[in-house]
Amino acid sequence: MKYLKNLKAIEHVLHTLGLLGSSVAMRQMVCAIELAHEDPSLLLSVTKGLYSKVAEHLGDTNHTAVERNLRALRDRLWTKGDMDRYREMATYNVQLKPTTGEMIDTVRFYMEYNDLFPDC
Repeated sequence: MKYLKNLKAIEHVLHTLGLLGSSVAMRQMVCAIELAHEDPSLLLSVTKGLYSKVAEHLGDTNHTAVERNLRALRDRLWTKGDMDRYREMATYNVQLKPTTGEMIDTVRFYMEYNDLFPDC
């Protein structure tokens, strides 16, 4: 796995949402958020763009596995995570389960807006 510049900062924000652990899905989510931060246009084509880049960056996987893992992590946030915290980050009262791309974009935007990326 290539070094992720913002690993600790992104992990911290995900932990505040109640997403803990060092699973493959967490590593993929951290990578997806960092790649979206570096190139927000990847969010225009999440499945073939962002997920493929995550698979390429981390190696030994494909975009289909990345999509499945990130969807499972998003579902864990929705059922067991801190949704009040997520709504605060989203800046609106989220009523419907966000898409995985929306979740990634929400965390990315929150971190950028609050200058939480150390490389900024």
